[in-house]
Amino acid sequence: MKEATFSVSIVRDIVQYAATSGIDAKKLCTAAGIELALIEMPDQQITGAPLRALWREVVKLTGDENFGLHLGEAFNAAAIGIVGYVLLNCNTFDQVLEKLSRYTRLFSQGVYINFTVFEGQVLCDCEIVDYLKNYLLEEPRHPIESTFAALMTVTKMLTGKQLYPQTVWFQHPRPNDISEHERIFRSSIRFFAPTNRMILDANCLHWPVLSANPSLLSIFEQYAKAMLHELSQENTYSNLVVQTISQQLKGEVPTLKIIAHNLAISVRNLQRELQTEGTSYQQLLDATRKELALRHLKKTDASIHDVAFLLGFSEPSAFHRAFKRWTGKTPQAYRG
Repeated sequence: MKEATFSVSIVRDIVQYAATSGIDAKKLCTAAGIELALIEMPDQQITGAPLRALWREVVKLTGDENFGLHLGEAFNAAAIGIVGYVLLNCNTFDQVLEKLSRYTRLFSQGVYINFTVFEGQVLCDCEIVDYLKNYLLEEPRHPIESTFAALMTVTKMLTGKQLYPQTVWFQHPRPNDISEHERIFRSSIRFFAPTNRMILDANCLHWPVLSANPSLLSIFEQYAKAMLHELSQENTYSNLVVQTISQQLKGEVPTLKIIAHNLAISVRNLQRELQTEGTSYQQLLDATRKELALRHLKKTDASIHDVAFLLGFSEPSAFHRAFKRWTGKTPQAYRG
């Protein structure tokens, strides 16, 4: 099973806000198993394990049981990178919600944010993805509460108007003290709900965005679309298999079973996914060995015999035949 990934911008936002409470950034990141230097790369993606650890550690170190709510209250649109800049330049709040829904995957593959207009109401749903390995399925409270509080904050920032939900639903259990929830949302709050939802008056859809700039919106959207396409390409099973082969290919060819185990998927399902993407494990293995062979021969001083061994060829002659098939040249001729 593939794992949901999340933008490092979320990590940076948590670490920077914790710093306002006197929490040392290095200490916090170390406790969560995160390299501090990572926060300087906000467009990178990480898996859920370090993010889950970060939420746990920041609540423990700050002693703030409502850290997610308070992080959302302090939210700045720039914290979600290019998506924030898209939102800043929308024309109306209706467009804000539409763009947020469209580009959510750039900062979180763990949730879908959907907006539905129904009988004069806007149903704002934050649906936790359950077909990926996703830490939010087990520990959703702080990330979801932060998301809804952030929507309140960003609405005020973009439109100058205070958003008052008619009701707020959370799937997670009711905390012992919900006074902060009541202060922030100023509405009825339901826990153990069937979904995570904010219900709004549909009149808010027409609110103009104060910083609207159609020209800038077009520019930022082009960039967001390109990033979304790149992210989609990066997370194909084909690319994941190639990455895993490259890591495992050190003198012995990893079997399909080993690759599937590393990706937490059954062999049969992995074969099916690769077939859907128009390839196979053998094709990807062959392409990866070719790419690594070209790289080793051009950029290292390793002997041809060593390169053959590294790529899992039992005999140099087998490597020569494969290389001649790939390039039409012998390894020696290619190296020049």
